[in-house]
Amino acid sequence: MGLSGGRIALLQRIADTGHEPDGWAGPGSGLDARSTGPLVRAGLVREASAAERAGLAARTGRPVPWAVRLTHDGRDVLLYARRRAAPPVGAPPEPGLQKVALHRCDLDVLERFVALDGELHDGPAKDLGLAVEAARFHPQSNRWIMYVDGAQMRSMARAFYLERHSGSAAPANRFTRVYGVNHQPRPLGLVPRVERDPAG
Repeated sequence: MGLSGGRIALLQRIADTGHEPDGWAGPGSGLDARSTGPLVRAGLVREASAAERAGLAARTGRPVPWAVRLTHDGRDVLLYARRRAAPPVGAPPEPGLQKVALHRCDLDVLERFVALDGELHDGPAKDLGLAVEAARFHPQSNRWIMYVDGAQMRSMARAFYLERHSGSAAPANRFTRVYGVNHQPRPLGLVPRVERDPAG
């Protein structure tokens, strides 16, 4: 189970108030062993040992009965949570690119598609993988935002075509309904009877 927003906020408070030497945050920061216990058990926060508390007391000139600081995992979780909650940022899209908003499951289809680059007979369009990698989550719409050109749009439609025939038709249906792009395989020509039935 992931951390609640309240526990992420607690990690942030420890990071913000860890002004003691080496980033330790003590009771004076509005923290206590009970509130930080779940983070300690998760390995995201570490309590100071008796020797470390004695060293802190010697350096600060006051008793330090208890203190905590973020572990490396705690810092990484906090950085990741900040990035996850942040609105998409980056350079404006280049002229001629179209904004596409996708469900997470649609982006999953595209990630599988670009992972097969070099193996498929009709693989991803140029730089589609980069566009997929650059997709950013937009919390207000609950969609993943991409910017693609016409060739990449058609390539995305092919990815959803492959998904239709091997998994779910929903991504292809959504893409066609919203953007009007649908992959239509070229029909095979009629095979002459002499080729179909040489013995006939």
